[in-house]
Amino acid sequence: MKIMFVGKNTGEIENLVRRLNFQIVSANPNLIISYGGDGTLLSCERKYPGIPKLPIRNSKICKKCPKHEEKVLLKTLLEKNLPLQEYVKLETTIENQTITALNDFVIRNKEAVHAIRFQIPPINSKLLIGDGIILSTPWGSTGYFKSITQQTFFKGFGLAFNNTIEKIDPIIFKANEEVTFKLIRGHGGLTYDNSHSHYAIKEGSELNFKLSSQKAKIYEASSLRCPNCQVIRG
Repeated sequence: MKIMFVGKNTGEIENLVRRLNFQIVSANPNLIISYGGDGTLLSCERKYPGIPKLPIRNSKICKKCPKHEEKVLLKTLLEKNLPLQEYVKLETTIENQTITALNDFVIRNKEAVHAIRFQIPPINSKLLIGDGIILSTPWGSTGYFKSITQQTFFKGFGLAFNNTIEKIDPIIFKANEEVTFKLIRGHGGLTYDNSHSHYAIKEGSELNFKLSSQKAKIYEASSLRCPNCQVIRG
């Protein structure tokens, strides 16, 4: 199996991979080891979409449980006992390009001192005033979405309202549904996952969101959410 690495401080794990007779490559891998945390995995999927990934916590920032130690994960992979799971992604089109997100899309006011006015037609034609919205996948629902709603979900995708004047409950959409955001007034911006890309949203414009046909393929994603692995806070 051809393996490529993404992340910091990969030296020790690279030596382990060589000892287990995996082939380390710099292009066209069968598998990418995302060595870090959630952010490393997100950036890895963004740069190399669709290629199977194995996330492993960086030993310098995490004391791992026996199940998720590097050697255990790699040997289980080598023995073909590590199942490959597919995770849904969201997509939208802006500035004539389609972008996908494994975690979430965030639309918010570009200027912190000014709220934006927007609608979610045809679900809610009412004019809404606030900081914006978060559109999340099930994977991303444990992050920003949860911090706003105190909820998570496992199917479809979710919409949360960020600091609106009127409190609005989140909406969970089915896999085949779509939702539209329309900016009525104010300066808005779109970001996604942990990308540094930022897209301006003009007044009167609409953005449509739906689940993508693309899937993220991840081995043992629970290694990033394991309650028995202790992340060391620097």
